[in-house]
Amino acid sequence: MRMTRSLRAAVCLAAAGAMLMAGVGIASASPGVTPAEVTLKLARGESKTIDKTVSTPVIPPKPDIAFLIDTTGSMGGVISNVRTNANTILSNVASAQPDAQFAVAEYRDMADTTPFRVAQDLTGNQADVTDGINSLAASGGGDTPEDGINALFQIATGAISFRPDSSRIVLLIGDAPSHDPSNGHTLANAISALQAANITVLAFDLAGLNSTGQATAITDATGGKLFSGLDASEVSDTILSALHNLPVTVTHKLRDCDPNLSVSLTPDSRTVTSGEDAAFSEKVTVGDGAVPGSTLTCKVDFLLNDVLSPGFTETITVQVPKVTPKITTTPSGQAPAGGNVSDTATLSGGHHPTGTVKFELFGPGDTECETPIATRTGTVSGDGTATSGDIPAGGVGTYRWVATYSGDDANNPVTSACGDEEVEVVKATPSITTTPSGSVPAGGAVSDTATVSGGYHPTGTVKFQLYAPGDTDCKTPIATRTDDLSDSGTAASGDVTIGAAGTYRWTATYSGDANNNSVTSPCSDEEVQVTPQRLTGRAYGLTASASLAGLQLVNIARTPDTGPVSTTSSGSTSVPCTASLSGLITARALCAKVVTTEFPGKSEATASIDDTTIGITGIPVITVGAIQSSSTTTCAGSTGATTIAYLKVGNTVVISKPTAIKPNTTVNVGVVKLVLNEQISFTTPDKGLTVNAVHVTVNALGLAKTDVVLASAESDIGNCP
Repeated sequence: MRMTRSLRAAVCLAAAGAMLMAGVGIASASPGVTPAEVTLKLARGESKTIDKTVSTPVIPPKPDIAFLIDTTGSMGGVISNVRTNANTILSNVASAQPDAQFAVAEYRDMADTTPFRVAQDLTGNQADVTDGINSLAASGGGDTPEDGINALFQIATGAISFRPDSSRIVLLIGDAPSHDPSNGHTLANAISALQAANITVLAFDLAGLNSTGQATAITDATGGKLFSGLDASEVSDTILSALHNLPVTVTHKLRDCDPNLSVSLTPDSRTVTSGEDAAFSEKVTVGDGAVPGSTLTCKVDFLLNDVLSPGFTETITVQVPKVTPKITTTPSGQAPAGGNVSDTATLSGGHHPTGTVKFELFGPGDTECETPIATRTGTVSGDGTATSGDIPAGGVGTYRWVATYSGDDANNPVTSACGDEEVEVVKATPSITTTPSGSVPAGGAVSDTATVSGGYHPTGTVKFQLYAPGDTDCKTPIATRTDDLSDSGTAASGDVTIGAAGTYRWTATYSGDANNNSVTSPCSDEEVQVTPQRLTGRAYGLTASASLAGLQLVNIARTPDTGPVSTTSSGSTSVPCTASLSGLITARALCAKVVTTEFPGKSEATASIDDTTIGITGIPVITVGAIQSSSTTTCAGSTGATTIAYLKVGNTVVISKPTAIKPNTTVNVGVVKLVLNEQISFTTPDKGLTVNAVHVTVNALGLAKTDVVLASAESDIGNCP
């Protein structure tokens, strides 16, 4: 059966529609990009590949459609068909693309008065477009070729005011080829102009438009399509079908992209039939310079025929995860109890970490680091370090540090492990200072006071040891005392009575306790000077003076006389005994002696005389047998003694046999006064005692004034405790 031209056109349209509905890759989704929102989490240097689908609209975006119709005499039926269906065509296109605009132009033969005319320039007003189409009328035309090439050239070069970035489509409708050249423009001229203006030509051949192959050349060169074998009744339907099957080139552009975010798509472009999907492989890569914790964004505009339409922009959001730095710590070294400990943390592997580090110190026994005894916070410096500063430690034991970095916008928090930072606190070694008592006399009391400081709440005792003169290395103590250490850290030895003079030395030894070491003061640090007693004395046998009426009858100095004795050491001072004295006073065997003992300090003086006679005119003769006096002084006190063998005054015998005389015994015989065992105590400058065995005085009118001392002994001692 032979098909008519109408039947062939219907079959072609049906086939095109079937392809449109069932072809491979034809989109069923709404126009746009899928997915339009991409949210990723990528670290620096990581990439992610995403399958992108761009669903094109059935009519390209922002269409500028120009009707270019041959209006020579043979085209009456076609013009009528277009007029009848103009509103349907315009409404259908506008429904798919509301921003569509249309233009209407006609061409005739070169011999006609007006070979080319724009009936309606580009507009979105459908009524104006319809009026433009209705203004077309078939007439004229001499020979078969028309002036179509010139019309295409005129449209491509400005006769139609196409919008920027629009999808430019020319609907070329005719039934005859064009002159070539056409009104001075060749086919090649027209094709070049069309390509330069990005115009796609859809050609509708009503039995002759492509008879010379011109329409094929034009549609092929502009990416359009040729519809052949049509009759007038099929033109409008074919136009609608053609507008739904235009080629669409999908490209892409990046904008507002973070410099650390790289986005690439493969391939660079795809050309599909409008309404189909264009598939791309999109690779998103985060650069090494991206800041951890930051959010990177980029927009990808998918252009259809270089036109961006709403819904064809993809937004990529990439969250760069924070990095987790490594924390290393350096605790301070071994510390004494009560001393300072500290910790230093160093962050590495992060991204310029800022913020703070919390340092927590845990006491001995808290092996799980559960309850901190101290917390300090240090600021992270530019080199990634932070320090706790000094924290006083407590008692002896193993302490543990834990350092926790706070994190910041780019870095995650991180904490050191409990067992990583151990600090050993050992016994403290306190210092001991001592204050010995000052210089004391021999036989006095010395003492020592110790102060223990610098340890950790020291408790316990202090042992004080005293060393005798000569023990310069403090080897053998002569006394030991122990005292408890007070809350204020002091202890005292109490008094210790010492012996002979010399340099004594103390040492003080602190016992130590659970948190403090024992410590001993050096031997030479605590010297105590013990001074000897001053031992003085004097002894003589006799001294006498007698005068009458201004005449010196007797003047005997101390005879024999030891002179003043003053010493701090043991010794004996004596003078040769005087064998005899003659004159008004006679005596024999006069002796005097002073003996000193360094320690225990003692001064002892003795004097003796035999057979003394005092015979001064006018005074009764005094006769004295052997006499002896002694004076002894120690720091405990003084004692004296006198022994007289015989004493007679004139005819009166006072003592007839050797007798120990009581102190200060007074005997008066006539004008003669005798004090026997005369004892005179004194306390300045030292303490002592003078003992005169016999002290004779006469102080009577008309008689010689007489003062005689027999056997005088004086002892004294100074610097007693």
